[in-house]
Amino acid sequence: MWLLRIISSFLGIRKKEQLSKDLKNITLLKVIFLFITLNIIFIVLILIITISII
Repeated sequence: MWLLRIISSFLGIRKKEQLSKDLKNITLLKVIFLFITLNIIFIVLILIITISII
């Protein structure tokens, strides 16, 4: 749930106060999870694009 709130904050859907509250609750584990999730999504998108071209 926190991941969706942070993404929507960067897209400008939420208020600045809500974003700062969410950023205060971020831990190292959440940052690592976010990093791994974004990397997996990027790799899957690249694989889909490459497979569809071939």
